[in-house]
Amino acid sequence: MTLRPPHALRALALLLALSACAPVSPVGSPEPPADPTPTTSTGPDAEPVTEPTPATEPVADLRTTLSTAVASGETDALDAVFADPIRVVIASSEADSEVGPVDAVIALDYIRPGSGAWEWELPETTIDGYRASAYYQELFPADVIVGRSSEGPVVAFSPEGGKVVAILMAIDEQLLFF
Repeated sequence: MTLRPPHALRALALLLALSACAPVSPVGSPEPPADPTPTTSTGPDAEPVTEPTPATEPVADLRTTLSTAVASGETDALDAVFADPIRVVIASSEADSEVGPVDAVIALDYIRPGSGAWEWELPETTIDGYRASAYYQELFPADVIVGRSSEGPVVAFSPEGGKVVAILMAIDEQLLFF
């Protein structure tokens, strides 16, 4: 008999619960983007001056938060950056469900955070290979944050409006090429 740590049992229970759910529609309906160009003026009669705000800033912050948490195995605080609800998909299973942020954090145990060396700067050709999947292409938007462990698991976080709205997990990269 193999003893499993309590977090693995929670992840297994969530996995079983998710696999019993029917698939849901694609990641939520698009929300209108916030105005990325704030304006300022220098006097009462001055014309507003447009100052562009980099659209990638929230994604860069999310990338740092997510990659640090997954690589270290300290994922408990990630519920703060997850949308409510958040879509959680497990590759090559029928697990595709919307759950609360805390349940999504527990589900991350599936990919064994903190195990192996995690790579977060994957070549675009690799991510394009994942996008070519008939099943998972919608979970790899242009600003997707993808990590791959040296032990095989892959996780993709889909950001929207400063929050993660979907997570795709594969226990092995090869499962993303179907």
